[in-house]
Amino acid sequence: MTEDEASTQIKQLRVAGQFDEAVQIGYEHLKTFPKSYKVRGALSWSIYYEKVKGFKEAGSQSRALATAVREIRKLSEPNPYGKISAYVLAVHEAVSLLAEAGRHTVALELLKEIDSTKLMRDVSVFKEKKIPSQLERWYNDLTKALASLEDLSNLKSVCEEALSSGLYKSDEDKVWLRYRLAIALVDTDPASALELIDQVKKLKNESWLIRHRARCLYNLGQQDEAEQECRVALGGVNVKKPEFAIPILEDMFNYTDDDETAVAILQSLRAIRLKNNWSAKSEYEISAKELDCSPADNFDVEETIKRFADGDAFRSQKRDSTDSIPRTRGKSREPEKILGEGVVGVIVRLLPSQPNVAFAKVEGSGDVLIAGNSNPSIPWPPTIGMKVRGRLIETMDRKRNKMGAKLVAAEIFP
Repeated sequence: MTEDEASTQIKQLRVAGQFDEAVQIGYEHLKTFPKSYKVRGALSWSIYYEKVKGFKEAGSQSRALATAVREIRKLSEPNPYGKISAYVLAVHEAVSLLAEAGRHTVALELLKEIDSTKLMRDVSVFKEKKIPSQLERWYNDLTKALASLEDLSNLKSVCEEALSSGLYKSDEDKVWLRYRLAIALVDTDPASALELIDQVKKLKNESWLIRHRARCLYNLGQQDEAEQECRVALGGVNVKKPEFAIPILEDMFNYTDDDETAVAILQSLRAIRLKNNWSAKSEYEISAKELDCSPADNFDVEETIKRFADGDAFRSQKRDSTDSIPRTRGKSREPEKILGEGVVGVIVRLLPSQPNVAFAKVEGSGDVLIAGNSNPSIPWPPTIGMKVRGRLIETMDRKRNKMGAKLVAAEIFP
């Protein structure tokens, strides 16, 4: 067998969705052609699809995922940053999966192993929408990991470096970097953090952002204003999911001087933990004893959030930020490109962090997206192993910056 035949065999197995066999055969061919860039490249892409893309155990086997990425880099030498290399894409995919699983330390390790000076700065456009460059995605992934790990010193320097790089042209491009820089500055330079948050608020006005604005005000000595901002932030919380209000309630508890308000907030926090069968939090219980609180088993959390929330102010601010976003009018959407009708797939993965999203394995296409709102005939969430049949259409996979596919109008296939 020649070098070309070996690499073609690996590629054909991968395209057919036989990723495990492609990897096994690939390593066998690598023994015969250890220096062949074609064989090494075909094997690295097979490892990407088998051991990185859609990896299901990022939480419990994060090191295995990282090892696969490093193996891809090794196989991609001497040019792991080339246009046909799987390495940069593998890092981005792995970091996304690790972030979903809360494995930010491992994600940060992979990001630091990248030589950012070799990443492409070129952006692409799909249907008049900008697709970030490799370097922009790297900055985004890195600042997200640093923020999650609360490494505020490095977060500050990386955000400042990214914002001064010339990559980000519009205010919309700079939203997340400005937000994360504000997080890094809240305690050390609250005035600058407040200015950054107000810039972000013009485009994205959400409860979590208003909460950080309250922190800035509190650190600037504006305690009453900080408490009021917490009330505005609570106005954007779904009272049916009070666990999302925990950070806001904790901050508001620290800002208020009113004992009655403090007790109501504390009881809400304790009740939320009881409702979710979480263990008691020692800080809550110490404060509850100091404030002589009764048991929180039957405390009405929803009513308390409604009482404290300033929903009118939140909705007003939300309208203001929405109205400030420039819109393109009069442009019709391009018709979707149909890749196949009556396409059969098997549900192989659900995303706990995105309840509306699942993935189905389709022969010849690998794992494709299937969303609940595009498939009303399927009971949601679907079960692993369920066979479905529907229309396969082309879609833009923004995470990987490439064209992908998704199933729509699907039904259970007997």
